[in-house]
Amino acid sequence: MKRITFIVGHYGSGKSEFALNLAVQKHVDLLIDLDIVNPYFRSRELGVELAEKNIRFVSSPIKGLGSDLPYIAKEAFLPFYRNLTSIFDLGGDDVGTKVARQFFELINYETTDFLFCVNVYREETDNSEKIIKMMEKIEKAGSIKLTGLINNTNLLRETSYQDLLIGEKILEEVEQRTGLKIVYTGVYENVLPECGKLAGEIIPLKLYLRKKWL
Repeated sequence: MKRITFIVGHYGSGKSEFALNLAVQKHVDLLIDLDIVNPYFRSRELGVELAEKNIRFVSSPIKGLGSDLPYIAKEAFLPFYRNLTSIFDLGGDDVGTKVARQFFELINYETTDFLFCVNVYREETDNSEKIIKMMEKIEKAGSIKLTGLINNTNLLRETSYQDLLIGEKILEEVEQRTGLKIVYTGVYENVLPECGKLAGEIIPLKLYLRKKWL
């Protein structure tokens, strides 16, 4: 894992859930919520729990009723000036990735990853052609270069090992065309016992943001 990791992807791909789990398991210094587009399932809901794990949480400086206004906390720039391990949770699609332009002149790809999180059961990312088109839109919108893929294929609690393999097969087609490899595969904890070999590093996932009835 590089010192700074941006998680980007399609709406509903599970970016925020994955970012939270990765932050906890990698014991990073900062988790930075830059999703100023979609108010649902944001990592900022777990600020207290992250603090208990010694992870500093950074989100909008506007609290209360104004917390969904498109403001970026100045602390979001800290990883580029200090030696802090950090995960950035960006908003969905090209719209949400535009925020990354704020850091254009500060990004060093030797220390920074931009990982594209994919759930192939989302309509806009259900085949390699659609995935690559979305990747291109995201790169253009954020003035960034994607460096790897995350297989986060899931049907929430109904996910099976076979579902992960379906996602992996499609992402292998993306790899053949782009050269980007699967860096991580997100696996819900209840699926781990049935899992065989999977591409990349397996990240066991807890459902932090979705309530049990969802």
